[in-house]
Amino acid sequence: MTSISCNSTASELEKTPKVSVILTVKNEERTIGHAIESMLRVDYPDYEVIVVDGGSEDKTVDIAKNHRVRIIQTRDSTPGQGRNVGIRNSSHPIIAFIDGDCYVERKDWLKNGVDLFRQEDIGGVGGPITPFSEAPYMSRALMNVLSTFFANAGSAQFARYEKQREVESISSCNAVYRREVIERAGLFAEDLRFCEDADLNYRIRKLGYRLVYSPKMTVEHDWKVYSFSSLFRYMFRYGAGRAVAVQKHPYLFSLLNAVPSIAIVCISVLFLLSLVFGGNFLYATLLLVSSYCALAVTSALFAAYRFKDIKMVLVAPVTYVLVHVGYAIGFILGLFSRNAK
Repeated sequence: MTSISCNSTASELEKTPKVSVILTVKNEERTIGHAIESMLRVDYPDYEVIVVDGGSEDKTVDIAKNHRVRIIQTRDSTPGQGRNVGIRNSSHPIIAFIDGDCYVERKDWLKNGVDLFRQEDIGGVGGPITPFSEAPYMSRALMNVLSTFFANAGSAQFARYEKQREVESISSCNAVYRREVIERAGLFAEDLRFCEDADLNYRIRKLGYRLVYSPKMTVEHDWKVYSFSSLFRYMFRYGAGRAVAVQKHPYLFSLLNAVPSIAIVCISVLFLLSLVFGGNFLYATLLLVSSYCALAVTSALFAAYRFKDIKMVLVAPVTYVLVHVGYAIGFILGLFSRNAK
């Protein structure tokens, strides 16, 4: 493997690898200004910001033009296509990704990621994605619940680990990669609307590189989920997208992907059987449902304690149900989607 090393010269600029930061956006007029401004405040010697617009119909591009960034406009595209356009139009040895509704609040965000590339076997670095501090309470609370293990099953996308650790995947809305590693892995899959980052990360790890989660690489996400109903829709779309991704790229499948769907099917079948036969089928249904409820309430209590928010006791259990059921139904229906062809 080829490492990106720092030359021992007097100039900080020469010692530090240059970085291209790519923002892929579409219809982000509410957040794009703040996102770009936060990126331009980053304390790093030499980096460029490239905004790739995927066919916005609002004022996203007009707002972006008011800032010192490079703008590339494309037609409606998948996230992978947009990111690949950004990669092909950049030339620096380090490439970072952030979304148009994410804000970099730490000025050392890039430095913390790039510093880890002194270890030759690290291919990419990601970090925590936290709620935007000025977002409505429900948006912040729902994202906080998603950071608990009972909601995300250990996924690094929502998890907030306190210590640096190796992970299987990092989210493309908060990630820094070696350019050579992305190119060797074949860039992002352009046929996916969901899980394109998980797909790239899988191929990077197959090359022998490690992916690292750094708690020092924090971004705030101005999430467009403000209610239980919007959370259900979000998880439904994500579940369907995950199913399509698994069909197109079977190596993305893991048992954890299917657990919520399997549980929903089992409970539904047992419930129907209990209506006909009663007896043991009814007891089995009640046992599964009550066990789930106990886990949800217990996790809610831990979440309330962790975030010092007593309202979590009420918010979290409902959130868990919507996350699991929405994802499960979406995943099942996604398996029959024509988009997978």
